[in-house]
Amino acid sequence: MSSSPNTDELVVTLRRIPKSVRVVPGTGADYVTTCLRAEFARGVEEGRRLATQEAAGAMERASAELATACERLVPDLAASAVDLAVDIARSVVRNEVSLKHHDIEKIVRETLAASGVGRGACVVHVNPVDAERLKPIPFRNGTKIEADPEVAAGDVHVTTPHGVLVRDQDEVLEAIRDRIRGELGA
Repeated sequence: MSSSPNTDELVVTLRRIPKSVRVVPGTGADYVTTCLRAEFARGVEEGRRLATQEAAGAMERASAELATACERLVPDLAASAVDLAVDIARSVVRNEVSLKHHDIEKIVRETLAASGVGRGACVVHVNPVDAERLKPIPFRNGTKIEADPEVAAGDVHVTTPHGVLVRDQDEVLEAIRDRIRGELGA
């Protein structure tokens, strides 16, 4: 295809005879420009379609990966949350015990009730600081409060004719942790 140097005519050289011909208004350059614009627009649309398909595929893959990660991490997260909560509770309990805000009388009475000895004789081993706090408090006959430096403040060890019952704060918190983790399946 070429144009004449002195006119706006477009000269087209054909290799074979066309079956039909149509005349398009304007110059050959206008026609080529129109065709190029149409092809460009079609190419842009095709590019958008392909980009949308690719983006949708990437989103679908990312969504599947996220779901897999959640399935793997959520149980770990729940177990970690339980561990953190118990560790916080342990800190709070230790702080309250160090400030003597724990109700040692109640702890001793609950432990005695759990021992199952009824009115039988028993020795309650508590930390010396807790033993001092318990001195003015009356307990049933046959119950002796004994200061034991080996027992942590807030803990209670009850010696009965049937054996020893230990109420240890850390063991109680570990039992709570194990129970909750068991319920979570973690």
